[in-house]
Amino acid sequence: MARSDGWLSMQGMAAFAGGAALAVIASRLLPPLVAQVAGSARARAGRDPFDALADDHRRILALLSEMVRTPIDATVRRTQLLLRLKRRLAAHAVAEEDVVYPMLRDDAHLEEDARRLYGDHAEMKMHLFALERMAKDDPRWLAVAHELKHVVTEHIRQEETVDFPRLRHALDERAVVSLSGNVAREKALLL
Repeated sequence: MARSDGWLSMQGMAAFAGGAALAVIASRLLPPLVAQVAGSARARAGRDPFDALADDHRRILALLSEMVRTPIDATVRRTQLLLRLKRRLAAHAVAEEDVVYPMLRDDAHLEEDARRLYGDHAEMKMHLFALERMAKDDPRWLAVAHELKHVVTEHIRQEETVDFPRLRHALDERAVVSLSGNVAREKALLL
C-alpha cells in the first residue's frame, strides 16, 4: 500500500509539475499569438496600423515631457518615469525594428531611411543608458533627458511625415494586415 501511495504521490507531483510547465509556456506564447490575431483583425476592420504606432509616439512623448519637467530633487519620480519610458520604448522599438523597418527597406525600397531610423534607435538607447546610470539628482540628468526628447521628437517627425506615409503607399491590403498583426505580436512579447 505504501508503494502505491508513493507512486501516486510521484505521479501527482509529476502531473503538477507538467501542468505548471504548461501554464508557464502558455503564459509566454499565448499573449503574442492573441495580440497578432487581434492586430490583424483591427487592420481588416479598417484600422490603420500606423495610427497605432503614432499613438505609441504620443504616449512616449508624454512620458518624456513629464520627465523633463521633474525637479532635481524628484529622484524617485524620475526613476519611475525612466522605467516606464524604457518599457514603452523597448516594446515600440522592437516592433519597428523587427517589422516596420524591414518592410520599409523591402517593400518601400527606402533602405537609407531604414538605416537612419535604426541609427536613431541606437542613439536613444545610449541616452537611456546614460540616464539609467546617472544619479537622478545629477544636474546633467535633465540635459540628457532633453537631448533624448529632441532625438525622439525628430525621429517621430521623420517617421510620421515621411516614412510611414511612403510605406503605407507601398503596401497592399494583405501586407497592411500582416504589418498590423506582426507589430501587435512584437509589442506583446515585451509588454
